[in-house]
Amino acid sequence: MRCTAVGGVGGSGCVCFFRDTFVARGPPNGGNGGGGGNVWFEVDENETSLNCVKQQLKARPGTNGQGKSMHGSSGKDLIVKVPKGTIVREAPPNPLLAKSNSGIELPNGTGFLDTLEKDMQQDMREREQDKNSWFVHYPRWEDRNDLTKVLVPQEFKAFKWELENPKPLRFDLTEHGQRALVARGGLGGFGNPHFISSTERQPHYALRGLAGQRRVLELELKTLADVGLVGMPNAGKSTFLGAVSNAHPKIAPYPFTTLNPYIGTVDFRDTFQMTVADIPGLIPGAHRNVGLGHSFLRHVERSRVLVYIVDVSRHEPWNDLLALQQELDLYHKGLSSRPSLVVANKADMGDQARQNFERWQQMTSIPIIPASAKYKKNILKVTHTIRQLLE
Repeated sequence: MRCTAVGGVGGSGCVCFFRDTFVARGPPNGGNGGGGGNVWFEVDENETSLNCVKQQLKARPGTNGQGKSMHGSSGKDLIVKVPKGTIVREAPPNPLLAKSNSGIELPNGTGFLDTLEKDMQQDMREREQDKNSWFVHYPRWEDRNDLTKVLVPQEFKAFKWELENPKPLRFDLTEHGQRALVARGGLGGFGNPHFISSTERQPHYALRGLAGQRRVLELELKTLADVGLVGMPNAGKSTFLGAVSNAHPKIAPYPFTTLNPYIGTVDFRDTFQMTVADIPGLIPGAHRNVGLGHSFLRHVERSRVLVYIVDVSRHEPWNDLLALQQELDLYHKGLSSRPSLVVANKADMGDQARQNFERWQQMTSIPIIPASAKYKKNILKVTHTIRQLLE
């Protein structure tokens, strides 16, 4: 999914002077503006999807400074909860909005010097206008303030340069409580006391607060689970997950029943736990995004152990295993070489299933365990074997 994160705008400094009964022209006492709030992503283990993330994320702005040296309050940070396994990266810019410098012709001939002089004058006007954009003025002092010798603080220039030249972001959030700063809030401006000098005792200007960072982000969720169930559509993965864990995925006798990954927890008597993810069915060509393709292959990457659920009652079920391993390797090289186990599901489906299993055992050295997820037969042996692979 895509979302836009915007840091809060910094509050502007205040232009104010001390006034009292017998003090007509007191010293400057304008307060500084408060900084804008930041936008954070924080991992919450209770979240399971990215539905909790809104498309527009905007932190609170800082308040402006006030008289009597009262500084503005900082904007409140926006903390967005995301699930484990969230990958945050900055979206590429829209090529249609990119400016092209092609077609620019340099002036030549007798009018070149005139054009150059006009460009220099235009540049000076833009610089003066840019200088004015940094400051707020005392009422009716916009034309009387001479800002040519006023220096903008270096940290403000550096922050504005970062806004115009942002570094691309990429975070991999995998631990509970882990935080990532995705949009910084703008800096609060200085009040007019900051600009007192030996030649300027009564500054009638203050520094304007800066806008916060604005980033367009792409969020991708890669499910974190100890065990990933991989299989063809309608092989019995959801039934197996419901038999071994506390999950209740949708079960139906047709392909692609599972359209979203399900995670279940398997509890053992000695308090050991492991998480099992039901990945939607894969078909040949899934590495090219055929079917549900990349949408769910990415969830397999985080699994420590792969469990292949194969319908042993099908004709030559070992070809299904080879096809699954090939799709995994084509998507991510070496993915099928992780610790794995084959569950010959639907082993109760008559003589054909029994004959296929006996023939399959003679053809391969991969551990194959016959089981019936529907009737929960041989399930304990499967879970204990998976635990041994994890430990």
